[in-house]
Amino acid sequence: MVERKLTVGPLMGLVFGFTSIQALGAALDLELFNVLSGGKGVDVPEASDLLGIEERPARALLISCTALGLLGRREDGRYYNSPLSEKFLVRGKPDYFGGWVIMARDRLFPAWMGLTEALKTNRPRTWKEGSGHFESIYSHPGELRTFLEGMHSLSIQSGRALAEALDFSSCSRLLDVGGGSGAYAIAVLEQYPRLRGVVFDLLPALEFAQEKIAEAGLSGRLKTIGGDFFKELPKGFDAHLLSMILHDWGPEENRAILRACFDALPPRGIVIISELMMDDEETGPLPAAQMAMNMIVENMGFNYTWGEYEQWLTEVGFRGIRRIPLQSPAANGVIVGSKP
Repeated sequence: MVERKLTVGPLMGLVFGFTSIQALGAALDLELFNVLSGGKGVDVPEASDLLGIEERPARALLISCTALGLLGRREDGRYYNSPLSEKFLVRGKPDYFGGWVIMARDRLFPAWMGLTEALKTNRPRTWKEGSGHFESIYSHPGELRTFLEGMHSLSIQSGRALAEALDFSSCSRLLDVGGGSGAYAIAVLEQYPRLRGVVFDLLPALEFAQEKIAEAGLSGRLKTIGGDFFKELPKGFDAHLLSMILHDWGPEENRAILRACFDALPPRGIVIISELMMDDEETGPLPAAQMAMNMIVENMGFNYTWGEYEQWLTEVGFRGIRRIPLQSPAANGVIVGSKP
């Protein structure tokens, strides 16, 4: 058996990884995918004119996006959107994912430049001393909208996966705890037309949530209530959804959130945790490991193991706990606990 020679190729791929998000972000800034949507394609001079940039950078951008699989190129030299870009990167389409790309580039990428310092100090890089993670975001309307647009683009995909993986037909009223833009609740209610729900979050987020709910045509079935889940949760709901919430907090805060859910739920009510779960062996998977590292620069949370979530649920009184694997960009698993 011939031994495979080690090369620096994999390391080179890691080193230049940042170029991909920057090229994609620039293409979104220039609305390249909207320009090419549904058309016959463009050559370099046409792209230069349509994008308002000179031919040399236009050529580089078109080639880079083609190499990334975001564009195709015909024999006549005309470039067009790949199916992936046409579905997910054209602004205004229902599956638009660009909000997450821009949020990751503009908010997360600069924070990751200070990762070594964050590791040394165990302090996040995206908010100032004396304020909390969400207080910092919610106090700046422009930053809040960028954050919510990004999270909505990410969460709507995972919400649809959740609605397919978990049967909500026995539920009548869903409380989306810390629901932000309402993406998860929107996706679930679209799948289950008899279900009604409420997005529960701090007031600054709810105006944006109401916009997204109206766009989805769900204003009659999905409402919003302002509040703090560390203080008290509204009653009258037989299912509580915690979608990408618990990874933002430490173990004690997570116990407090789950205890609040337990207290507010009726007997036989359920709590649903949707997250990028870390394997119990703590070796991955990579998306969960990446998000755990993101918590180092973003806040004081972590991406916890399946077993840790199960332990906290058991400690506050939930029973019948079950794991459900999931395939989505924001979550790879669901844990459901029932109140006796």
